[in-house]
Amino acid sequence: MVKSDYKYISWKELIKILASKNSLEVISQKWSHIKVIVNWIKTIIPNHKELAYGTYSSILKQLQIDEKDLLQK
Repeated sequence: MVKSDYKYISWKELIKILASKNSLEVISQKWSHIKVIVNWIKTIIPNHKELAYGTYSSILKQLQIDEKDLLQK
């Protein structure tokens, strides 16, 4: 996906998609950040109504998930 094709996604939608496609476990939440483990990799997802494209792509890069694969499943 290219930045111009990006439709904003909320943190709730991202967690739902990750949970349905992978093994997701929410570890903790402190203020506006949610710590999760996906396939044995820890990352933090900010609690924002709309995740910026850079934040979204960075989260997927940390989790070693391709954007195309995530949306196709």
